[in-house]
Amino acid sequence: MKQAVDLKLTLSVTQQRVLGDNPGRLYALLVNDGTDDIYLGMGIPAVANRGIRLNNGGGSYEINLTNPWTGEIYAVAAAGTPALLIQEW
Repeated sequence: MKQAVDLKLTLSVTQQRVLGDNPGRLYALLVNDGTDDIYLGMGIPAVANRGIRLNNGGGSYEINLTNPWTGEIYAVAAAGTPALLIQEW
């Protein structure tokens, strides 16, 4: 039986891995729940002002059947300590 991932992570200006490699990933949603921007690195370290930007106050990135990604995901805050909400299944 698969279980869904439901996370709330506090980020910093030091990049961190937020989702591991998951060959069975069907869906993931990453939402910036903070007041500072977040940048994602898909399979590579996240760097501020590069990669996929999640704007503060609700910017999001969705992985689904038409936008698949099963590799690792890294994130970094442009400043401050924004929260990143993650749903995965």
